[in-house]
Amino acid sequence: MKQTSNIIMKNLILLTSLSIISSCGQPFAKIEVTDEKSKIIEKIFQEVSAENTDYLEEVFSDEMKMVNPKEVEFDKVSFISGIKDMYDLFDNITFESSDGDADGSEIETNYYSNGKVWSAIWNNFSATGKYTGQQINIPFHISYQWQGNKIIEEYQFYDMTAFENEVTARNAQNKTSQKISFLIEMKINKGKKLDEIIPFLAGLTSFMRNNEPEGYDYGYYISEDGKKVTLIEKYLTSEAAIKHADNFEGGPNMKPFLEMFTLESFIITGNATDQLKDRLKAWSPKYRTPIGGWSH
Repeated sequence: MKQTSNIIMKNLILLTSLSIISSCGQPFAKIEVTDEKSKIIEKIFQEVSAENTDYLEEVFSDEMKMVNPKEVEFDKVSFISGIKDMYDLFDNITFESSDGDADGSEIETNYYSNGKVWSAIWNNFSATGKYTGQQINIPFHISYQWQGNKIIEEYQFYDMTAFENEVTARNAQNKTSQKISFLIEMKINKGKKLDEIIPFLAGLTSFMRNNEPEGYDYGYYISEDGKKVTLIEKYLTSEAAIKHADNFEGGPNMKPFLEMFTLESFIITGNATDQLKDRLKAWSPKYRTPIGGWSH
């Protein structure tokens, strides 16, 4: 299964590269798998597995940039800091060995006729989460651009879910999570019908998705008798929740919202900041702070 994932990933990248080269007349490349640069890439992962970041300081340029799977860019200091943070998240970090048979985990370096040099690795990250206890095995691909004998750019491709889950579990255990949730119980006002309410909520939801990217969960749930609605909202930070309050009160949605619903209770969970508490005091919410557990 792991080999199949890596083979598919490599084939897709190879097909894309061939298509670009054939259609645009790009410089051709000589591919090496036992050259010095490929050996350096292999050693990077040996050192990372041994929890030694000194080697990274040597082979990455001080001007390097790393781009993660979500297209967020990091400089060298942040990149190495992230590797060190990974050691706090996971035990037993291992990578598969590369044997050069083009089957499974491999490393290659492309020497282009225009002088550019790129290395690439296809491998699997295996580890045990320190906070979730989960055993993970994640296929990944990373491309590196060289500038002389230093790596100047790194581009990562993998599913970040397991890493995000581990960070969430750590935050919950350490009670440092910044995530905020709203749990709002409401009754439907007299004379208001679902055929009026549902289109309004669809428009409100669309507004949320387009204007509040740090709101990651937003849902309305109706009771069996059709008389009450529970609203659940989740935000990455207190600042994001404040932005929502500003948008709601300062925009066109609050008036029709309050014509449709009457709030019966408002609970906020998480480590709410004083700024958020001050911002929402007019709504008289009750607060619940974490004492255990974890959530995605």
